[in-house]
Amino acid sequence: MPLSRADRIGATVLSFIALVALLVLCVFVFDKGPTPYEVSTEEQRAMSVFGERMRREDSVQRRKAFAAKEVDEPMVETFVFDPNTADYNTFLRLGLRPWQAKNALKYRAKGGRWRKSDDFARLYGLTKADFLRLRPYIVIKEEVLAASLTGQKDTLRYARVPKLAEGQTIALNASDTTALKLIPGVGSYTAAKIVRYRERLGGFVSKSQLNDIPDLSPDIHRWFHFDATDIRRIPINTATFKDLVRHPYLSYEQVKAIVTHIRHYGALRSWNDLRYNTLFKESDFQRLLPYFEF
Repeated sequence: MPLSRADRIGATVLSFIALVALLVLCVFVFDKGPTPYEVSTEEQRAMSVFGERMRREDSVQRRKAFAAKEVDEPMVETFVFDPNTADYNTFLRLGLRPWQAKNALKYRAKGGRWRKSDDFARLYGLTKADFLRLRPYIVIKEEVLAASLTGQKDTLRYARVPKLAEGQTIALNASDTTALKLIPGVGSYTAAKIVRYRERLGGFVSKSQLNDIPDLSPDIHRWFHFDATDIRRIPINTATFKDLVRHPYLSYEQVKAIVTHIRHYGALRSWNDLRYNTLFKESDFQRLLPYFEF
């Protein structure tokens, strides 16, 4: 029996509803999320290179930060010093902060003077702990005392500079003439002689080098502790004739040989380039080695 027009419409509507229901069911049953993105080999390589570059940059930044910290926090040293003559860098080496060192210099610039060692405790900003650490090393060269009881104004009496006690030592390369004169038997002349030779040399690399200075006491070594720091190295290929001949380990003839070699054959690569020159001995090369760079 043929379906009426109303039946056909009803069947079509039911079929449409069933189709929609089937589609909705498929979405919930079979939808497992978006298809994952496939990363190509080339893209993987690019991401790997980028990651490695970022790790290197991070490592460089950490090294720079560490180096900056080292610069900002220099190594603290202790050595004999006179606060009335010490310069800015000396105060920094002793562990004072830059603003504390500036306070000390400003105080002196205004005519201030520390008359005895304990007066240094009054430096603005200096902590008690820092003063106690530095106190054993403070030596006021001339402690100005009050005028005498005779009423003579402007009469100054100077205290005798104390000498080092047995077992005390000072830094061989860092001590100035004031500190050197603390050594028993060493006066202004001998102290200046040691400093002049140290400057010409570029710094001591061994206490035995004191034997090169005439008229020093044979046991003067015991008053020093060795500090192989701040050795000044001379660039041999660019130094002037005057710079080279001033060094106590080079003779006039040896300097001429060095300059002639550089002029005719080019820059020296090492002392081996002069090994067959009769003006030089193996012992010469050994003692010159710490003081020159190629």
